[in-house]
Amino acid sequence: MSRYEFQTYGEAYQAVSEYIRYYNEPRIHSSIRDLSPYEVYEKNQKQPISIKAVRV
Repeated sequence: MSRYEFQTYGEAYQAVSEYIRYYNEPRIHSSIRDLSPYEVYEKNQKQPISIKAVRV
């Protein structure tokens, strides 16, 4: 059984859209100085910012 079950394409589309918005706006990323991707984009428009190196 999957975690989510959708009755319609519209329900699935809405759930995916909400996750994409969350991933790109409020969710912070440690590799981009604990900012959200949206915040990095906005700040980078004004002045280029350095991105923290990620070691794997």
